[in-house]
Amino acid sequence: MAKPPRKPRTVAEVVKSVERSAARRKRAREKLAAEIAARVPGEGYEPCIVSFIDVLGFRDLLATRHAHDIRDIMLRLRKFTTPDAIDKPRRMKDARLFSQPFADSVSDAVVRVRVFDTQYRDGAFFHELLDLLHAQIQCVGSGVVIRAGVTIGDAHVGLDGKGPVFGPAMVRAYEIETHEAIHPRIVVDRSAYDTFLTDTRLHKEGHSAKMETGYVDKLLRVDADGVRFIDYLAASESEFDHPGGYFEFLGQHAELVRDKLATTTGKVRAKFEWLAGYHNSVVAQIIDEVTSGARSSEAFLEEFDCEPLPLLHAMAVEV
Repeated sequence: MAKPPRKPRTVAEVVKSVERSAARRKRAREKLAAEIAARVPGEGYEPCIVSFIDVLGFRDLLATRHAHDIRDIMLRLRKFTTPDAIDKPRRMKDARLFSQPFADSVSDAVVRVRVFDTQYRDGAFFHELLDLLHAQIQCVGSGVVIRAGVTIGDAHVGLDGKGPVFGPAMVRAYEIETHEAIHPRIVVDRSAYDTFLTDTRLHKEGHSAKMETGYVDKLLRVDADGVRFIDYLAASESEFDHPGGYFEFLGQHAELVRDKLATTTGKVRAKFEWLAGYHNSVVAQIIDEVTSGARSSEAFLEEFDCEPLPLLHAMAVEV
C-alpha cells in the first residue's frame, strides 16, 4: 500500500526550521568559543616518556653514501624503533589501560612517546628503556649507529597515538640528543631519572620502589661525565636466548666499531673512539670475571670449544 504523499510545509514552518538550525549552529559555535577561551596555555598535554632517536653522523652519510643506502638506513631505524601495532580501543575508557608506546618519524629521526598515566601500572619506565636497548641491538646488527635522548614530561600524542607529536618533553628530548648525548649513546635525562624514583605511575604494581629501581639500574651505566645512558652492551647479555648469541653480538659490535674508526675522521671519528672505549670496558669487565672465577671458564670452554681469554682479548678494539 503506497504511503500518502507528505503534506507540503508552509512558508512559516520552513522559516521556523531554518531558524532552529541556525540557533543550533550558533549554540555550537558559542560552546566551541567558550571551550577555546577556557584553554590555559601550557595545558592539554599528558605525562609521557619521550625518546628522540637519531642516526649518528647523518650529515657525513649525506656526503659519503648513495641516497638509496641512506634510505635503507632510515627504514631500518624506523623498523627497529617503532612499536608493534595495537588494536584500537573500542571504548574511551580502554584507551589508557596500560602504558603504550607510539612513534612518529621526523626526517632522519624517530620520536617515541610512551604514555604512563594509565589505569594499570606496568613498569612503563623500565619497559621503555628495555625497548630502546632491543632497538639498539637490532640497529648494531644492521650496521646502524644511533644516539638518543630520553626524558619524562608533557607531550601530545592523541588518544589513538596518531599524533601529531609535540610538547615540552619532545623539545627536551631533542635537546638531550642534539647537545648532551654527543656520543653514540642513549642518554637518560637526570630529571627523568629523579621523576622515576618518586612517581609510582612509572613503577610496576606490586613492586617496591627499591625493586623497581634495581631493575632499571641494571639497564643503565653512569659515564665519566656523570651522564646515565643505556648500557646496551653489558645489559643485553640476559636478552639473548643462548650465550653464544651474546658473544657473537659482541664480536659483531667490535667489527662495526673497527670499520667506523677506519672510515671516519675528525669529530665523527672521536665519537667512535668513545664507542671503542665503552666496548673495551665491557670486554675488560668480562675478562676480570673470568680471571677472578666469577664467570666459569670451564662453562665457556664447553660452550665455545675454546679458551675464553684469547677469544675475549681478540674482541678488544684498538684505537
